[in-house]
Amino acid sequence: MTSSTAAPPGPDDGGETAALLALRRLPGCGDVTCLRLLRRFGSARSALRATLADRAVEAGDPLAWAHDQLSRASRLQATLVGFHDPRYPPLLREIHDPPPILFVRGRVELLREAGVAIVGSRRCTPYGGEVARAFARDLAGRGLAVLSGLARGIDAAAHDGALAAGATIAVLGCGADVPYPASNRALYDRILAEGALLSEVPLGSGPAAGSFPRRNRIISGMSLGVVVAEAPERSGALITARCAAEQGREVFAVPGEVSNRRCHGGLALLRDGACLARSADDVLEELWPRLPDRVREARPGAAEGDPAAPGQDPDGLLRLLQTGVRRVDDLTRDSGLPPAQVAARLLELELAGRVESLPGGAWTRRR
Repeated sequence: MTSSTAAPPGPDDGGETAALLALRRLPGCGDVTCLRLLRRFGSARSALRATLADRAVEAGDPLAWAHDQLSRASRLQATLVGFHDPRYPPLLREIHDPPPILFVRGRVELLREAGVAIVGSRRCTPYGGEVARAFARDLAGRGLAVLSGLARGIDAAAHDGALAAGATIAVLGCGADVPYPASNRALYDRILAEGALLSEVPLGSGPAAGSFPRRNRIISGMSLGVVVAEAPERSGALITARCAAEQGREVFAVPGEVSNRRCHGGLALLRDGACLARSADDVLEELWPRLPDRVREARPGAAEGDPAAPGQDPDGLLRLLQTGVRRVDDLTRDSGLPPAQVAARLLELELAGRVESLPGGAWTRRR
């Protein structure tokens, strides 16, 4: 379907949501079929009545399940946002197969905010994780919602970075009330308190292999663009990038080391025409015509105490680079810092325009 397709009218009193849940529950009533029925009959209640009569299905069965979901949602303070609901994400309406209903926990108002997705490998390098965190922090700080999938690695780093400066939305492949993976439970709780968790699968649903590739179309569908921070050639992040391209969204890739297999997916995207993303500014520049006025009017700036701000050098790396070109191994040895912390700090300084990387793993200060 396209953006010209009208949504069924009006907010609902609960009866429309229950009918939509029951309709989607019927065998053979997938996303596209469900939305076709909504367009044909004008409401979920009318579509459900006609479909049940045609199939001679007992009305009590799907409706009983629907009311159970509504009761569960009430207990969890979750919100069910149907395609008919004015809170439904506007960009998501544009894709071919939008989910007829979303199960949301947290700040439901974020669903209508302009956003950018950041995705990548579950087994990322320290550099990839810091790239995702820095991009997310800068984009969220400019007023964009950052979307990702709450997986380990790049997803978790993106959510963490976004929460440091603004809003984030996690799109799950299980029920919105199911913290998965368990290792991200603390992050799940932070997003529940400060952001939004959403899923197209019913509350209480455990993780299922088929749900995760499907949820990728929601991540890209809700976003103005998708940034692949770091990914191998076989990666769920590339599925999200493909969905984004098919949906007419911008695809960005962060350049990585040609010798590192974990970067080959992003490099392949760049080869095939993805936008080069060296910093959040590259993303903002490419998306500029589609950004809301409030995002365009925001002025990026280093916060007081930000280690990337001029004059700040808490770990001494800038001082060590005053002597000229230095390799990462030398900086790690002379600073006494862990290698991952050195890599993260160098990335912050590079994004702030204070240092630059050279071939062979060397770094120097910008003059």
